[in-house]
Amino acid sequence: MARYAGGGKNTVEGCRSIDVLEWHRRGYLRTPRWFSWAWTRDGERVASINVETQRHSVSLKYRSRSYGEGWNDVEQRITIAWTPCRFGGERPWFACSVAANGVYCGRRVTKLYGAGRLFACRHCYRLAYASQQESAHQRGLGKSQKIRMRLDGSASMLEEFPDKPKGMHWRTYERWRRVHDVAEERSNRGLMGFVERLGRRTSGRA
Repeated sequence: MARYAGGGKNTVEGCRSIDVLEWHRRGYLRTPRWFSWAWTRDGERVASINVETQRHSVSLKYRSRSYGEGWNDVEQRITIAWTPCRFGGERPWFACSVAANGVYCGRRVTKLYGAGRLFACRHCYRLAYASQQESAHQRGLGKSQKIRMRLDGSASMLEEFPDKPKGMHWRTYERWRRVHDVAEERSNRGLMGFVERLGRRTSGRA
């Protein structure tokens, strides 16, 4: 039996996930089949589950344990819903099979997350995206740096804004410059707000 160690994380990036569209692209949903799905870190396998697929459902088999407890065998069946695409064909969705306080979720989602014993949608586990937990300073700084590197410049905010890359239209370059300046200003305001809050807390303890 494959092992899966669930551990509560507060962001989707911190959880192992299964993606119904990826399995569909790989052809795993076309005919009934068994396969093993694994997660790796630095090239090493860290966890895996066994999967049985049907057209309208998948069954997951793995082992899970809570902190301080032993391993338990888990088998979870998840419904797959198919909806027509605008230009023909169909696309699959996972229907979240978790119930909270006696209420079945049933949301149609692309990904389910292993943040606990069962795989569930991010709403059921109250997972945020990492970017949502970044401060205004971090978000603004990250956006500014990405724009600088996109223009073949350095990510360092101490250097001058990069020159217009060869072949880029001036209108495009100026647009990126405006977006960069707004993000940089947001980053500076966020940093100043953090310093002010830190100063108030420090003076309050004095």
